[in-house]
Amino acid sequence: MKLIGLISPNLSEDTLVDVYKILPEGIRIEGRALHVGTYTDREFHKVEQSFADVVRDLARHPLDFLMVTGELFLSYKGPGSDRKVLELVKGITPVPASTVLTAVVNGCRALGLLRVVMATPFPESQDARLMRFLAHEGIEVVAHRCLGYENSAAIWTLPPETAYELASPLLREHPEVNGLYMPCNKWRTLSVIDRIEREFGKPVVTNTQAWVWEALRGMGMAKPILGYGRLLSSLKGMD
Repeated sequence: MKLIGLISPNLSEDTLVDVYKILPEGIRIEGRALHVGTYTDREFHKVEQSFADVVRDLARHPLDFLMVTGELFLSYKGPGSDRKVLELVKGITPVPASTVLTAVVNGCRALGLLRVVMATPFPESQDARLMRFLAHEGIEVVAHRCLGYENSAAIWTLPPETAYELASPLLREHPEVNGLYMPCNKWRTLSVIDRIEREFGKPVVTNTQAWVWEALRGMGMAKPILGYGRLLSSLKGMD
């Protein structure tokens, strides 16, 4: 049995349903929620103040890997902020760790996605931060569209089809890009990844898919996982 520690904004058992669809048997999640009301700097700062205590609490368990998700929390302090988060984690626990934005960057590089389009459920201002973060890592967001939702409770109610409907025009209008990025684990995009990849012939990187890929690689459990996009199907040769 492997144990992944997961620190995630507004984490719930419902959120984990999609995670367990992807994960191989023999892996369990020990989760801790970061409570974010609305997507504002004030809320992110409150989360930041309690973050170290959350890590310490989770590190009491015999973890095999620690993952920190929440693109907006991770990016609100600017490009490279994921590295600072991981430095803090390393000072608390020796458990291998990563963040979802680190995973997204690694996943995009692994698939050769240096020019992408981005579809998100977030407000425009939060999209701008994500684009600056990715640009700092050498990934250009050529175009983006957003739905403008300011909290995860509202995003959770959106059907997966909204992701397909938002992303499809972007890919039609920009056939020159390498692929598509869709953030937010509360936006239930998992079921449309394969559909988008088949229809447009472009790889898709999403929140849950990317961090699971990163965690499995980090634990040396890299076997291809089919049905959820090229990123997970590309896992190989590490177990």
